[in-house]
Amino acid sequence: MKMKLGELGLQGWHGLTWTEVEIVGETPKKYRIKALRDMRLGGRLRTLRRGYTALVPRHAIRLLP
Repeated sequence: MKMKLGELGLQGWHGLTWTEVEIVGETPKKYRIKALRDMRLGGRLRTLRRGYTALVPRHAIRLLP
């Protein structure tokens, strides 16, 4: 799969925030993303360090051209 850039949208008490990520893989319902900087994910204490990967739902990602 060719490297794609996207933005991960997270809804918090302060509103919707978008964080740029790299999409490195996909499944039928989720994208595997690689963090380009330290960031928080959904959940109370879930964080993702720069360079690490995680699976996130497809509806949370907006692809960049």
